[in-house]
Amino acid sequence: MRCLAPAALFLPLLILPAAAQQAPDASFRITNRGARAIQEIYVASAGVNAWGEDRLGSKTLGSGASHLVALPPGQCVNDIRIIVEGGEAKERRRVNTCSQGDLVFP
Repeated sequence: MRCLAPAALFLPLLILPAAAQQAPDASFRITNRGARAIQEIYVASAGVNAWGEDRLGSKTLGSGASHLVALPPGQCVNDIRIIVEGGEAKERRRVNTCSQGDLVFP
């Protein structure tokens, strides 16, 4: 019996990595179907009042082009903001990116 006690202490360590891997993938692909290039893409967890960094960096997303936005596993409900050529902002709120892997703008 004494040998089982130490093994029981390590059991949660074996289960924990499997549970962590089950978090759904929140990454998504955004496709520009508009006539104007997308110059900036921002993503924030829904309800957070800060957009963070531009997910395109120095690139632009021309008409018909796509871009993969990588997000941490489990960050499923997100607000998405794009800035198109000319400075116009377009937003979509509370998008479940875990269940909707492809988004089309405008």
